[in-house]
This record gives sequence, C-alpha cells and structure tokens, in this order.
Amino acid sequence: MNLTPGDSTQVGTLAPAVPFTTRDGLPNVAAKLKAGGAVSIVFLGGSITEAGSSPRGYVTYVDTWLKAHYPAAKVSIFNAGIGGTGSEYGDKRYDRDVLSRNPDLVLIEFCVNDDGSGDTTEFMERMVHKTWVKNPNADLAFFYTLDKQHLEYYKNGTLPPSANVHERVAAFYGIPTLGTGFNAASNILSGKVRWEVFSRDNCHPSQEGYPLFNATFEKALPELLKASPPRAHVLGKSITPGLTLYPPPIVARPLEAYGEFVTRKGEKALKVYPLPIPRRNWIKNPYFEGDNGKPLWRLSWMPRKYGYKLDSSVGADKTLWETNAMAWFEGDGCFTGPEGLGLFKPNQDNASLGISGLDIGVVRFIAPETGRYAVSVKSGQWGCWMCNDKSMSLTVLKFALKGGPGEPLAFQKDVKQESKGLVIDIETTLAAGEELAFVPDVDAWSGEWNNFRIVMGLLTRN
Repeated sequence: MNLTPGDSTQVGTLAPAVPFTTRDGLPNVAAKLKAGGAVSIVFLGGSITEAGSSPRGYVTYVDTWLKAHYPAAKVSIFNAGIGGTGSEYGDKRYDRDVLSRNPDLVLIEFCVNDDGSGDTTEFMERMVHKTWVKNPNADLAFFYTLDKQHLEYYKNGTLPPSANVHERVAAFYGIPTLGTGFNAASNILSGKVRWEVFSRDNCHPSQEGYPLFNATFEKALPELLKASPPRAHVLGKSITPGLTLYPPPIVARPLEAYGEFVTRKGEKALKVYPLPIPRRNWIKNPYFEGDNGKPLWRLSWMPRKYGYKLDSSVGADKTLWETNAMAWFEGDGCFTGPEGLGLFKPNQDNASLGISGLDIGVVRFIAPETGRYAVSVKSGQWGCWMCNDKSMSLTVLKFALKGGPGEPLAFQKDVKQESKGLVIDIETTLAAGEELAFVPDVDAWSGEWNNFRIVMGLLTRN
C-alpha cells in the first residue's frame, strides 16, 4: 500500500493521533506464528526500548503475549535499544544490530530521541529499504513513545512532529503504527494517571508507566496479526529523492606529517608521533603500526563499572582492559566497545575519546624505541547529556615492561560548568615496548573529550 506524499502525512501537517493504524499489518509474522514456526523479532530504539526488557517493559510484554497466544511457535526477541540514540544512528547500525539477526519482524521506536527539530524521513526510509532489500518477507512496525513536551500535541489531537515524520514514512510503505504514546498521553491528560507516576523524568517510563504502553500492544497485536495471506513487500519509489542505502566504503588516508614539535622549554623533538584520527587515518584494526611495522598505538575498552571514581586509579589495573580490543564500526566511522557506541571517533580535525553507558575507551601508545619523550595532550570542552553538575577526568598512566599497576604521570579533572578542556604537558622516559595509557572517566551516564589530540615527541635516545 503506497500513498503519495501529501495530505495528513506530509511534513508540516500534523497527522491525527490514534491508538494504532493497521495498514498492511503483519501478514508474514502471522503466518509463521499460526504455523508454529520459528519467529525472530528485533526491537530497535533508544533508552526507553533498552529498558523495555525490564519486568513490566513492552519488550518483555510482547514476548510473553506472543508465547501465550502462540504456544507452538518458537519466538525469540532481541532488544537492540541503545540509550540516547535516534533514527540517524539507528540507520547506521541497522545492518550490524538488526539485519544480522535475520528478523521476521522489526519494531522501531525513535519518537523521543528524534526530537522533531529536523526531518528524519531519510533515516527511517532507509531502514525500510534495507529490511526489504534483504528480506521482502520481513514485517515492520513503528511505535511512538512519549516525552512530556508531546502532551500539548496529544491534547490537540495530533502526533508530535517527530512521530509525524515516522507516520509519513509508514503511510507511504503501508507499515502499521502503534500509538503507545497516544494511550499514555490520554491517561495522563484525563487525570487517570499523574505524570510523576508514569515517569520520574521527562520521558523514561517507570515500572508503573510501561503498562500504559503495553495496553496499546495488547489491543493492536490481534488486529495486526489478522493480516493474510503472507506476501512479499514490494519497494517502489521513495520519498527521499535518489535514496541510497550505503555510503562508499571508508578508505584511510596516510597520516599527515606533523612538522616540528617543540616543548615549552624550547627542546625540539627528534621524531614526532601524533595520534592518528579515526576515519581519516585509522580504520578497521584496533592497532596502528609505526614505521617499524609494529603497533605504535592501540585501542582498548574497559567495563564502565571500574570507573565513576574520577581519580588517577582508574585504568591502573591493566588486566581489566589489556585484551579488550575496540571494534571498528564502518557505519559510523568509529571504534566501539561491546555496547556498540563510539568510544574513539572523529571530531572536528582530531578525535574524541570517551565513555558510553557501559564502556570506557582507552588509548595506548607503545614506545617504538628507548628514550625520553614529551607528552602533549589537549582537547576542547567535553560533552555529555544533561550533566552540567558532573565532572570528567583523564589520567595518563605508564606501564613498565616488568608488569604491575600503571604509574600515574598526569591527572586532570574538569567540572562541566567550568570546563576549558585538557592541557597536559609532561616528560617521561620509556623503554622500547613500554606503554602510556590515556584513560577517561566521568560521573555521568556518558561523556567524551572533544577535539582530543595527543602528540608524542622523542626528545633523546638512550
């Protein structure tokens, strides 16, 4: 069912808010469920979906509901929610986190993190095309969660701007949509449920709030699963002119010559080793080779539970991160930890080094020869989400060849409201093969040092 862009689903005209819209339904999933087959389902979204696997969350609810109504089917559900991410990042990670699961059904939620300030049609549409190019028999559904600022739109009977964009894409491709936010807002606006009971902040449902979303799934699923017979979804024209699914592969450029490196004391370095920039100079491998063909820089990650300290002990136990190599993520041109969010990313003309919800990024320099080195670390201000009262730190640790904990050579802590960025200039002697580790920490959910750069200068050979 393809609708030409326009009328109530055109950007700029807000569509009416309704409990759910069936459109083409879920015919292929319905057939598999009724036949008692194996059904793979992926939920994709932000933090509201990520927490949807909690005991009363909608991921848990849908899993329980399907198994109760189709006991012969083998239902498996994967939660691909990642906090703080919208449809742009969802599109970038779609192959990695969704299509790799060979889903029969994908349920997509980005209504809150797509804040309505921009047109996200292309990202939503690209996910549709990626799905049906790989498997025309996979079904899709969009659903809309709730932010406090959406209440005014629901009060006026319309979808909020972010959901309106998604609805436009859904209408164009015949994709069903579920008004989970509509149901929650209706209960809140009518006075049946206070916002403070539904959510402890501006958008994240409490365990008392999730059932308001679940009620929509309970009503909508039986209707969406009435669709039959099973059929392939056909892609025709796109809303986005000249829609392309994938950018050209990223190709690394040679590391640019740094030029002279002179210390504050006026001493000129014999050799200079600048930190390569991800996506520009550094791709695919978690190590970057020097002129001798041996690793000069390495990337590791450390479990976040070892942070939150904001002191120089973070990362000093090398056994916590030494073998944890970062992974290259082609979709976003960055290196990640196992959570899948970028820890070492391109930023301005340099890089950013940071912490995701679960992982801490570690940059390592391995001395190519024995000598005295100058170490210069600089950055712009650090970034985070809703954390003006929080702090971020960076520790420079030296690891000797004999082993043992790292020796802190430098430590800097910045309070967000006063942040001016990193300025670390030190000297140290390193034997060939000894390492310096650069380890951030933050007392917020995530953070990153923007425009982050390191320059190592060999001053004298020993």
